[in-house]
Amino acid sequence: MALLSEFTPGRSSVPVLCYHNIGGNGVPEESFAAQMDWLAARGVRSLTLAGVEAFLRGEPLREPSVLLTFDDGFRDLYTRAAPILRRHGFSCLAFVVPNRIREDHEPGTGEPIMADAAHEAFVLRGDRSAWMSWAEIAELQREGVVEVGSHSLTHRMAPVSEAQAGEVPAHWAYAPWRGQKTFPRLAPELAAPIRVEEQGRLETIEELKARVEENILKSRDELESRLGCEVRSLAWPWGAWRPEGLWAAHKAGIRLCFTLERGPLSPGTDLMRLPRLEVRRAKGLSWFATRMHIYSRAVFARLYSAMRF
Repeated sequence: MALLSEFTPGRSSVPVLCYHNIGGNGVPEESFAAQMDWLAARGVRSLTLAGVEAFLRGEPLREPSVLLTFDDGFRDLYTRAAPILRRHGFSCLAFVVPNRIREDHEPGTGEPIMADAAHEAFVLRGDRSAWMSWAEIAELQREGVVEVGSHSLTHRMAPVSEAQAGEVPAHWAYAPWRGQKTFPRLAPELAAPIRVEEQGRLETIEELKARVEENILKSRDELESRLGCEVRSLAWPWGAWRPEGLWAAHKAGIRLCFTLERGPLSPGTDLMRLPRLEVRRAKGLSWFATRMHIYSRAVFARLYSAMRF
């Protein structure tokens, strides 16, 4: 553990950490707690979206900082992660999917969440028990634990091939087409022209732009209407994007887009291509400490990211 104390955060870049579920097949709760303890012990503060925007405009950081993000809006953000965040006075940016958010009368699970199984249960049976409810999200907002961003309206894969094919792997993203027509390739729906079923062709680039804009705009409008907040950020599902999608997102009122690309987040970073580092289940505290050391220094982050590709 002595080695971990040698890794200290810098201030020329802000590490943007991406989590999904805590527990289940996600980052173990005890690992997440240890990571937050490590940050707090070194005087790292969690930034809000406004703080990130100020830093990107050139305002210097007063202390080492991090942006914590959670994708999908799983319920363990409310039951497991939030108590840990509260303990340290941390906040996070939660990218949620409106069609997964539970109505308040729908029961929520307290069991560990297996992400793929949860998505599949939603697609096949409309089961949203693995996700937070509108009331739970609103509660975390009021406490200042969560800011809300969009993770698209629907978070799904779609066919990106004109011809039909045979069997496809059993995976939640393929579920809408089970027992129906199957296709050789699927892709994140916001990142590729998809099949226009009634015409048996792929959509044009203009159709793609209009569809992506509509998806994001509907997501943004529903979140703002139901939660009473401004939504100006988006995390691309699976981190997948294309230039036309960036244009559509901006047209839909999004001002900051987050990817899963690696790199520094520092003044001059493209607001529509902000990098994030995904924290996975098997990563230990030494991995976490070294990445905080690297990604809080713009030069190190740039060099390390270049070596990773």
